[in-house]
Amino acid sequence: MSGAGRRHHRELLVSDLDGTLLRPDAALSAFTVSVINEYLASGGLFTYATARSYTSAARVTAPLRLRLPVMTYGGAVVVDPVTGQARQAQLLPAALVEEVFRLTDGSRLVQPIVYAIREGRDRACWLADRITPGVASFLRARPGDPRLLPLSHRDDIDAASVFYVSLIGDRQPLHELFEQLSDALGGCHVVLAEDVYSAGQWWLELTSTTKAAAVAALKAEVAAETVTCFGDQLNDLPMFAVADTALAVANAAPEVRAAATQVIGANTDDGVARWIAATLTSAEMSPPSPGEAGRAGPGSCGAATSASSSTHAGVRCGYRPCRPRCAT
Repeated sequence: MSGAGRRHHRELLVSDLDGTLLRPDAALSAFTVSVINEYLASGGLFTYATARSYTSAARVTAPLRLRLPVMTYGGAVVVDPVTGQARQAQLLPAALVEEVFRLTDGSRLVQPIVYAIREGRDRACWLADRITPGVASFLRARPGDPRLLPLSHRDDIDAASVFYVSLIGDRQPLHELFEQLSDALGGCHVVLAEDVYSAGQWWLELTSTTKAAAVAALKAEVAAETVTCFGDQLNDLPMFAVADTALAVANAAPEVRAAATQVIGANTDDGVARWIAATLTSAEMSPPSPGEAGRAGPGSCGAATSASSSTHAGVRCGYRPCRPRCAT
């Protein structure tokens, strides 16, 4: 295919998953898989940046022949998709993690799920004797997830090893917790968002970085001349800011569409794949009509309802309500 062919330069493509590359059933269509794999086979550079964990993201992207590092947990953990091993993790300040534990101690409404690196892999940890409805929902959606590690006491986890914190519940107590945490947030990235697959369930998430830093580092690593990013939610705005071309799917939040270089087709119509097919891949590849593209690979958010569609709405040292996301 002429592919990477048409623009005549080394271009890195980075796509968000939920709400962007994935269809509303959290699956890749057969058309999207075909287009991206053809682009990769031609030597094109493609990867994803998601708020999902790698465990979750790898499940829904299994049909793709990815080789470049993938960005998970909102950019906090970069993973080699060939080996499944984390290459790096951006840790949260231990003092912030301790403050989260202190403020939620004894609460029946919200309890933290903390993500830490233990024995070389990411683990999702929670206090086993404090199961709130949000934590129970998280666990029900992830039967057999190898990351799960219940704790007997909060001292069982080293606060200095935590790279991500999620709290699940109703919006009001989460907003109140955010207000209480404001003085301790420092340079953290904060997201308050409704789960894209569970209306009424909200997630407050804390991380030390954004997708933008990981995208910029990968651009330098692969010596790409330009970066094109695809997204739909406010947590994609930081990577839009470092992209040469920022493409919002038609179903994106208004702020994301306004910040985009161009608005492309919706995720329901395989907008990302259609743009790649029309812009970068062989001319003879014709996309199916909207609604005709079939589904490929596993389709439920499953063990992954995640750190967002990732559809996060986040800002540094603050928060903005955003449209739905799927959690880690």
